[in-house]
Amino acid sequence: MYWANFLHIYQPPTQTEQIVRKVTREGYRVLVKVLRSSPNARITLNISAVLTQQLARYGLDDVITGLRKLAERGQIEFVGSAIYHPILPLIPRDEVIRQIELNTKVNRSYFGDVYNPKGFFPPEMCYSRDIARTVSELGFQWIIVDEIAYNGKIGSVKSDVIYTVDGVDKLVVFFKERPFSAGITYGKYPSGKPFSQALADRLDKDCYLLTGTDGEVYGHHRPGQEKLLEDIWSQGRPPTCTISELIELFSKRKKARPLPSSWSTWEDEMAQGIPYPQWDYPDHELHRLQWQLTHLALETVKSVPPDIRGYPEARQLLDEGLHSCQYWWASCRPWWDTGMVEWGAKKLFDAISQVKSALSHDKLGKATKLFESVVATARRWQDTGEARRRKEEYLRQHGEVSTELTFGGDGSP
Repeated sequence: MYWANFLHIYQPPTQTEQIVRKVTREGYRVLVKVLRSSPNARITLNISAVLTQQLARYGLDDVITGLRKLAERGQIEFVGSAIYHPILPLIPRDEVIRQIELNTKVNRSYFGDVYNPKGFFPPEMCYSRDIARTVSELGFQWIIVDEIAYNGKIGSVKSDVIYTVDGVDKLVVFFKERPFSAGITYGKYPSGKPFSQALADRLDKDCYLLTGTDGEVYGHHRPGQEKLLEDIWSQGRPPTCTISELIELFSKRKKARPLPSSWSTWEDEMAQGIPYPQWDYPDHELHRLQWQLTHLALETVKSVPPDIRGYPEARQLLDEGLHSCQYWWASCRPWWDTGMVEWGAKKLFDAISQVKSALSHDKLGKATKLFESVVATARRWQDTGEARRRKEEYLRQHGEVSTELTFGGDGSP
């Protein structure tokens, strides 16, 4: 058995310098150190370019240098993604392409030619067929999604097969195995022994284990959990590989038609046709207001001439304002944070305000009303206990979510 361990590291554009420094100290530097001391270890890594920029901005260049050297040694395989971590199926195609191309451009400027990703990580593993087509058209060879995308159920994917997306020419799709990934996320395997015991007889089979988690679970969210990596890498069992290497290691092929989904979507939500529940839940008042403001910001910035005063600032704020965290923390499934909701809405409102000289009084008034409605609704849900009620209802229905640590998600502290 081979272990292909996919890690995703990210901080939202609204994140504070204090938190970026804390996560760097507790997590990113720990990861670099453990990899450096384990030359046979292999991982596949997404670093969202917004985090790369934050590390450079705050003088944390040692992490960038460390990751680059590890990639040059073949220990890290970089993947592509979207720079500000938006939910790609929920934004227009031109914005999808812009976010992906900006991510590649920025990361390559810091990591050099070693940043040449073959694979693609859609933020939150939010998948749609249109995203698969776009990723393929942009030259990526594979995409990683959650196993629930296979047929809406957990446990249906074969671990000795390489799947290709039916109808999307030559695009390989890798399905992240949820139970082991959740075990890592929730601290079930603090060291190598319980991890190896859980794998049991799989260790001797001709198969692979593909896990996918936030990289922050090693050292930051789970202090000391880097021991799991140290133990497995030092004993060399199971051997590790990058995701791209799986294509060469396993010869069986099968076509799949993945369903719209995310790595936080559960079977009951899939059955109801709700593929992205943490970011766009039906009849969710806050999500409805957030997306109304989002679409207004998109429409506004696209409608004004690029040479108008304030346009570059508006375009930057819109890019950042599409980040997924504001919707995630508004969901109450079970995550909730009024600050994250307000900060995200402020990015979008400020994008509109930057070009207010070109807007009608009515449009600016609509933007102001939507922004104020998002803030007022979030505060009302907090003050009345509505957010708590929704969280508790979600947790009753989804006992698998054992803590409120992100299930793979938004990289927030």
